Amino acid sequence: MTTLEDRYRRLLRIYPAAHRAAYAEEMIGVLLAGSPPGRRFPAPADALDLVRAGLTARLGHAFPPLSGTTWRAAAGVTALITALVMATYSAADFILGVLVRQLWVPMPTFYSPGDLEPGVRAAAWFAVCVAALLGRRRAAVWLSGVVVLVELGKLVFWVDRVPWTTVRVAWEPCTAILVGAAFAAARRMPPVRTVIGKPGLWLLALAALSVLGSPLTREFTLAQELFTDGLPSVLLAGAVAALDPPVRRQVVMLCAATLVVPLAALSGWDSLVPPGPTSGVPETVALSAVVRSLAPVVFLAAGVLVLWGGERFGVRGRGQVKGHE
Repeated sequence: MTTLEDRYRRLLRIYPAAHRAAYAEEMIGVLLAGSPPGRRFPAPADALDLVRAGLTARLGHAFPPLSGTTWRAAAGVTALITALVMATYSAADFILGVLVRQLWVPMPTFYSPGDLEPGVRAAAWFAVCVAALLGRRRAAVWLSGVVVLVELGKLVFWVDRVPWTTVRVAWEPCTAILVGAAFAAARRMPPVRTVIGKPGLWLLALAALSVLGSPLTREFTLAQELFTDGLPSVLLAGAVAALDPPVRRQVVMLCAATLVVPLAALSGWDSLVPPGPTSGVPETVALSAVVRSLAPVVFLAAGVLVLWGGERFGVRGRGQVKGHE
């Protein structure tokens, strides 16, 4: 085997195993026939074409088409989970502000618009959740549009006061747009509460209550981290795990896609802005908290991967034994 052939075979590993077994030799023959004598590395155009086609074959084999009804159901579930997360954390910020004023640091009872802003946002997001749970998909879409306006109003309110921090939370209106688009994509599907099921709804409710109760644990660092990050993450992961397998896979992928943009924006912006200018507005999402929150999901995904791999190799082994028989 020449060096060029060996490198082509390494590139072909990106294809699914069944595809390689059927077409690898033919593809290697065509690629070697089109290469000039003495070449040791694949041509850049050939390498890019192999990677592109291999990813297309592998992803197309692993995931069903986006037009399927499973994706629509998963879009509705993902939109509800996202709206619930935004609503509960906004409400927790508002509750914390009230407790600080009334109990820990007594202040005048007058509340400025900045103090009320988290409560207004929480009410708007909770309205979206209620509409979705009641099966009012169109109302959820329209209310998501209202949330976009509320989030934009927040940015307009804070931009003159703390412009650096305002840019940091500019992803929130984009999230509201994604939620509305997801609810719109879930047309002609059963209500979200039916897709999630009673166990999932109970777990979502417990996750919301744990976040709403987190301000009460402000004086206890470990308990605050547990109720703010750890417990809600475990409960949300449990709610997703309780879904039917086809919907569960799509929800995991859609939730990951929903998190990518905020995480990238926050990590990039926080690496550029010093800590001083970011004070003044409570940070909606902290990167370290999100990393801790994702830990249970990572462990759950690893467990599912191990079980799937064991089942696959078990089926393959039984097939080989049957072939020898």
